[in-house]
Amino acid sequence: MLFRKYLLVFILLFCNQLIFSQFVYTKQYTYESGLPANEILSIYKDSRNFVWAGTRFGVFVKDMENFKMMKRFEKIQFNNIWTITEDSEHNIWLGSYGQGIVKFTGQNFEQINLAKGLVSDRVRKLFLDNDLMYVAAQGGISIIDSKSKKIYNPSFEKNNNLALEAVCFFKYKNKIYVATMDHGVFEVSKTKLKLVNSYNRILYSFLDKNILYLSSNDGVFSISIDDFLANKKTYKLLNSPLIRDSDASNKQQSVLFAGYDYISGNGIIGEINGDKLLNQTKNFKIDSEYPNKIFSNPADNLLYVSSLDKGIFEVHLNHFLDYKTIDNRKVIEIISINNLDYFLSPLGLYIKDEETYKKHVSNDDFYHFMQQNRPKYSDFINKKNKDFQEINYDLKVNELRFIRIIKHNSSFWISTNIGLFELDFDGHFKTYLPIRPYYFAFFKNQFIVANSVSGMLIFDDLYNLKYKNHPDSQINIPKDVVSICQNDKAVFFGSSLDGLFKYENGKFTSYLQTNQFKETKLKMIKCVGNNQLMVATEFSKVYVFDVVGEKLIKKNEIDIRKIGGENISSIDVFENKIVIGTNRNLLIIDGKRMFTINNEQGFVDKDIHSSIYDGKILSLGVENGYYDINLNQLIHQQNKPKKVIVTGLKVNDEKYSREKFLWFNLIDRHLKLKNNENNIFIDFSIVNVDFPLNYKYRYRINPQENWSESFNDEFIFFRNLNHGSYKIELEITDTNNGNKQIVELVSLKIAAPFYLNIYFILLSILTLGLIVYKYYSIKISTLNKFNNLKINQLKEKNKQENQRLLLERKLTETRLVALQSQMNPHFIFNVLNSIQYYILDNDVDNAINSLGRFSHLIRQMLNLSTKNEISLNEEIEFLKLYNEVENFRWQNKVNFVVDIANEVDIYKTKIPPMLLQPIVENAFVHAFNQSYVNPTITLNVTHKEKYFVIKIEDNGKGFSKNIDSNKTHESKALKIIMARLHLLNNDKNDDVSIFSDENGTIVTMLLNVDWNNSLA
Repeated sequence: MLFRKYLLVFILLFCNQLIFSQFVYTKQYTYESGLPANEILSIYKDSRNFVWAGTRFGVFVKDMENFKMMKRFEKIQFNNIWTITEDSEHNIWLGSYGQGIVKFTGQNFEQINLAKGLVSDRVRKLFLDNDLMYVAAQGGISIIDSKSKKIYNPSFEKNNNLALEAVCFFKYKNKIYVATMDHGVFEVSKTKLKLVNSYNRILYSFLDKNILYLSSNDGVFSISIDDFLANKKTYKLLNSPLIRDSDASNKQQSVLFAGYDYISGNGIIGEINGDKLLNQTKNFKIDSEYPNKIFSNPADNLLYVSSLDKGIFEVHLNHFLDYKTIDNRKVIEIISINNLDYFLSPLGLYIKDEETYKKHVSNDDFYHFMQQNRPKYSDFINKKNKDFQEINYDLKVNELRFIRIIKHNSSFWISTNIGLFELDFDGHFKTYLPIRPYYFAFFKNQFIVANSVSGMLIFDDLYNLKYKNHPDSQINIPKDVVSICQNDKAVFFGSSLDGLFKYENGKFTSYLQTNQFKETKLKMIKCVGNNQLMVATEFSKVYVFDVVGEKLIKKNEIDIRKIGGENISSIDVFENKIVIGTNRNLLIIDGKRMFTINNEQGFVDKDIHSSIYDGKILSLGVENGYYDINLNQLIHQQNKPKKVIVTGLKVNDEKYSREKFLWFNLIDRHLKLKNNENNIFIDFSIVNVDFPLNYKYRYRINPQENWSESFNDEFIFFRNLNHGSYKIELEITDTNNGNKQIVELVSLKIAAPFYLNIYFILLSILTLGLIVYKYYSIKISTLNKFNNLKINQLKEKNKQENQRLLLERKLTETRLVALQSQMNPHFIFNVLNSIQYYILDNDVDNAINSLGRFSHLIRQMLNLSTKNEISLNEEIEFLKLYNEVENFRWQNKVNFVVDIANEVDIYKTKIPPMLLQPIVENAFVHAFNQSYVNPTITLNVTHKEKYFVIKIEDNGKGFSKNIDSNKTHESKALKIIMARLHLLNNDKNDDVSIFSDENGTIVTMLLNVDWNNSLA
């Protein structure tokens, strides 16, 4: 039986009668796409187009290109999800083998388990019929009324001691049936399970067009449902791997199923259409040994297959692109003639009729034909003509390399590294020539070769190798040729260094020399009909020219780098559609629309070697096979409006709670926010997109504002928005087809700051009015008080001014008296007598000197007496001069010693003028006589607290006791000094003190440091 089963599987694998004849593209989602592992237990796509995946680790939902976990179920640790379905109100039901059922309403969920009346927590299958949810579990089944939430657990009779393990349901003639593993098939009612057939060991079953399919340990069988219910034994063995799941494909009028064997895997995705059973595993590109669940979504031609080893497969059943291989080898050239396709690959020439390769001309065939025909050209070969690249005939078959194939008349010409071959369209050899051209063309009975050795070779008789050499040293002869094309009028050459050339009417022309096209580094050229030319440069630019006679007229210029490409691999034009292959994508430009095909759509191998278009399908030869692209389907694909949902929102980094979302979408998109709630993070998603990586976005905060720069991530962040209203719009661009859609994402109303609130403004105005009123009231009162105070102050000031004037007058009078008392007549008389004595004694020098010093003293006295203040230094100098004059009659016996403390600056310290001279004069008059030995007067100045302490000390005869300055020593000069200090020290009573004994006299005076401010 195993042999028969696998024999049929082998037949199915190579069955060519495919019901799914469209192009198919399959995307795979694994743990790299957000799934927890590649073992997927269930798959479902709901009516809202959300794709759900059940795993051992929880529930995952597809979001754009990735799957994200439903974390809200974590707190009940709901996992091991075997089945997923949807009820009539579009709620999602999740069945766990071990934890019962969760019903999810888009915002909240409800758990239904054994404790709430479920027959068992080990749920295998959920089945909805009208409003009743049928639950297949270990131990029986439950029926849940999805509206009333009532649970029914129908009773049953077992025919053995094994637990009843319900596996699946099917419906026939409005009756529900359940298949079990060890107890047969039962008809289901709310109260009882009625056995209808005791067929044993059922793993899965489904009904299609009155045919019941049963998958069991004995294989897969089919039987008429009526025969099965009548217990007839008309079973047919299908010999397929065990079926695990199925789903109807409404558009295809067939059933798709997934299956695998326990041990060997041998996974299969099969299709049942009537009596045909087809293996679609290879066609659907399902690379899994254990596909276990399948879900078909006819609305968008998508098929989902979950597996136990390779994750999830998303099958696009009507794709515009298909990828095929020819022994997984490079397709060098593709040519189509009379409904036959010719593929030149490293393994030879393949001839294909529709889906069948009818012939293969192998490398061995080429090599043997060369060996047979080589002797004919021994003379030519032995000449070792320098105009040709030498052929190495010692090469082995596996070293043969194909270069290029072109069609000419009724033949193919194929160049290789062992020579040039001519074949007919049936693949039969006609000619071998011992030359190895790389770029060549047939043009008006000439064979033109761009020879890298010596220039251009033009054959007038190719079969006899008659040619003319045009050396590249001649002007306008192409060299370093990298591309060649031709039309009915001319042959064009593209050079990697010298630009574009043309050969027409036996003449070569350089468009660089004629200044019509100044690009020098070309990569490829392509002739479009007889009047157009495409040129691609090394700098990723493509030019389209109209060729009018000798002129090139630029029609279009395309900078590939500006539209997502860099390195150009192919250029072509088909029915006015420009096709450009780049290292990143394939660009198709149809008028003003541009289509981009890249990895996500299945265009992975981008190194394009050849292209051909049959009016419907564009075929591109690439490194490991070829692509077929249905251009009409691509260009005319429907542009369905995209549904954009807001899946997450943060305001000032505070995430919106789940209660504000329904089915992953923000319920209220009109947000009213406080003034400080102005940092907004928005997550969005597009539901049901085929190729999400092809989308790019822009936003604007209001319709009248400019669009942002384009971005690819599905989130937007606004920082520090000003107050006001915003209507945030999102522009979605599908780079696959250039379609754009603008949707309103959210609207924001951010409150103005409190100081701009109308009530605050009115209150502020009222408050300000009251403040102004109160202010002016207080101000008027204050002004009155101030005026009265001003008047009183003026009166007081006048009084103080009068007192100051009186004080100044007294001081002035004191100064005058002091001046008059500075030099008493006795002193002047003595000085003049001394001068007279010098004159009578004929001591002219001393007389003149004495007179000069005396006159200088008088001048200093008069000068100082006019000032309010002088420096201490000036006073000392005056006293020294006075001492000198007094010594005229003392024969310079009296010493004058000055002792100033370090803290006293004699230059900055100010004192009243001529304050000390009277004290010094008293010392001369009263302290000494002519016989006194070493008479000395000492001036000592110190600083104590806020006073200058001035001491004048002599070592004269002194007084017999202390003399109080206010009661004795009624010297007129002393009284004046005391009066002056009394005024300057602000009425201080101890301004002057005198101490005298037999050792001398000390006069101490205190002068306020700020004495001069007392007169201000």
